[in-house]
Amino acid sequence: MGMVKDCTVRLAGEGLNVSPKPIYLTVYKKHIQADLTLIDLPGITRNPVGGQSKTIHKDIVELIEHYIKPRTAIVLHVIPSSVDFTTSESIQLAKKNDPQCERQLIAVSKIDKFDRGIGEKLQGIGPGSMALKLGCIAVLNRTQEEIDQNIPFDEMRRREQKFFCSNKAFKDVPERYLGSEQLVKRLALIQQERIRSTLPSIIDELKKEIKSKKSELKQMPPPVTSEMDCWALYTDLIKKYREIINARVHGVYDNEMQLKIEESTVTTFDVLRAATITQISNDRFDERIAFQLYNRQKECREKLHSSFAHFLSSEYQKLVLNLLEENTGVTLPNFPSFSIIERLYRAEQNKFRKPCEDLIESYTEYLKLVLIKILNQVFAEETSYKYQIVHKLTDIILRTIGESEEECSNDITKMLEIEKRVFTLNHYYMDTVNKIKKKCQEYNDSVEINEYDQFSSRFAIDDFVIDLSNLSNEHQAALDVQIAMSAYCRVVEKRIVDQVSQLCYYWFITRCALPLDSKLSSAFTSAILFEWMREPFDQQQKRENLKKSIDAMERALVMGQSV
Repeated sequence: MGMVKDCTVRLAGEGLNVSPKPIYLTVYKKHIQADLTLIDLPGITRNPVGGQSKTIHKDIVELIEHYIKPRTAIVLHVIPSSVDFTTSESIQLAKKNDPQCERQLIAVSKIDKFDRGIGEKLQGIGPGSMALKLGCIAVLNRTQEEIDQNIPFDEMRRREQKFFCSNKAFKDVPERYLGSEQLVKRLALIQQERIRSTLPSIIDELKKEIKSKKSELKQMPPPVTSEMDCWALYTDLIKKYREIINARVHGVYDNEMQLKIEESTVTTFDVLRAATITQISNDRFDERIAFQLYNRQKECREKLHSSFAHFLSSEYQKLVLNLLEENTGVTLPNFPSFSIIERLYRAEQNKFRKPCEDLIESYTEYLKLVLIKILNQVFAEETSYKYQIVHKLTDIILRTIGESEEECSNDITKMLEIEKRVFTLNHYYMDTVNKIKKKCQEYNDSVEINEYDQFSSRFAIDDFVIDLSNLSNEHQAALDVQIAMSAYCRVVEKRIVDQVSQLCYYWFITRCALPLDSKLSSAFTSAILFEWMREPFDQQQKRENLKKSIDAMERALVMGQSV
C-alpha cells in the first residue's frame, strides 16, 4: 500500500485531492478462479478538507461519470445498511446513464449496524430499497480493531458466515444476497457474461486494430542497425535518385505527357486540348527536365530575336542614310564602308548578353528546385526521419549547381567576346542577300518592260518585307546595308542560341545533374552516415511497442476465438 500512496501523492499532490490519471495495480493470489477488473473510484465529498481543491465535489463527480458512462461498465455502489438506498448520491449519478438500473449492483456495508427490515431491503422490497436487476449483496467489514490485529481474510469470511447464520434478520434471506464471497462470485459471473455477449464484436475490433497496427508498422522506414546496412540503404537511394534524373533528362516521363482523349465534339476537344497543353507548359517547375530545358531555350531565342532593331523599317533607313552621308568623304558615294556595318552591329551586339544571362538564371533556378524536389521524394519514401542527411545533400546539390553556373557564365562571356567580330561562313547569309537582290532585279526589269502597268512595290522573302518604291541611288545603298544587317543578325541569333544552349546543357546537365550521384555517394564515410541514418531512440521504441502490442492482440485473438 505504501507504493500506492506514493503514486497518489505524485499524481494528486500532498493534500487529499484527486487526479483523473489512473494507477494500475495487478493482484495475484493462488486458488482464486475469479478474474476481475475493478476500478476503485473516490467517495463523493461535498466540502473540501485537508487542503483539497475548492472544486473537489465537481472533480470527483466528473471523474465518476467518466467511468460509469460506458454501457459495458458495471456500477458497484458501496452503501451502508442504515442508509436509504434511493437517496444515495452515487445512485442518482448512475441513474443518469442507466435509468433502467440494469447494470448497477449494491454492496451493503456495515451490515452489523443494520436497521429493521434489512432482509426485505436486500431483496429490493420495502422502504429505502432499490429494485436493481443485479440486486444487492450484504458484506461484513473488518472493524478497526480487526484491522489492527491483522485478522486474515479467511478468518473474516468465517466470522462473516457465522454472523449471517446467527442473526434472525437474515434467516429468510437467500444465500445469494449474503457474504463477500457471493459478491465476488456475482461480479465474476457478470463479467464473464458481459465478455461472452460482446466477444464477437470485440474480436472484430481486435482484428481491425491488429490490421491497423501492422499497416502502421509496415509504413515505418526499415531500421538501420549497422554501417553496412546504412551504406547499402544509402547507395540504393542514390542509385534511385540517379535513375530518376537520367529518365527525366532523356525525356522519360511515365506517360505524363499523354493527353486523355474523350468522346466529344471537335470544337470542345480542341478547347480542352489547348487548355491541357497550356497547363502543362505553364508548370515551369515539374520534373520533365528535357521538356523544361527546351522551353527555356525557346524563350531565349524569342528574347534575342525581339531585341534586334527593325532593320527594314523607315526609321532604320533614316539612320543608315545619315551614316552613309557621314562617310561620303571617306568612301565612294553610295558605297557603304565596312565601318558602317561594324557601328550598326555593335549597337545590336550589346543586346546579346541579357537573354543569355536570363537563360543561365532560368536553368539555375529550375535545377535547384527540381533536383531537390526529386531528392526529397526519394528519401521520403524510405527515411522520413532523416532530415539531417537530406539537409547535407541539399547543400552539396546547391553548391554543385552554383559551380556549374559560374563555369557556364564564364564560357558564355568568352563566346560573346568572339561574337564582337563580324564574320560568318554560314551560307544562309549570302543566300538571303542574293535572294533579295534577285527579287529587286526582277522588279526593276518588270517596271522597264511594262512602263505604264502598276506593280506592287512590296514583296517578302522568308520573313523579310522589302519596299522598293521610289528607290534613289542613296536609298538603294541604304537598303543594301539594311539587308546585310538583317541577314547577318539572323545568322548570329541562330548561332548564339545554339551555342548558349549547348554550353548550358554541358555545364548544367552533362557536368552537374548526370554525375551528381557520384559526388553524393563519395561525400560521406559510412561511419558518418550511420550516425545520421540510424533509427532514433523514440522511433525504435515506437517500433518495439507496436510489435509487442500486435503480439499481445494476436494472442488475445487466439484465446477469444477458442472460447
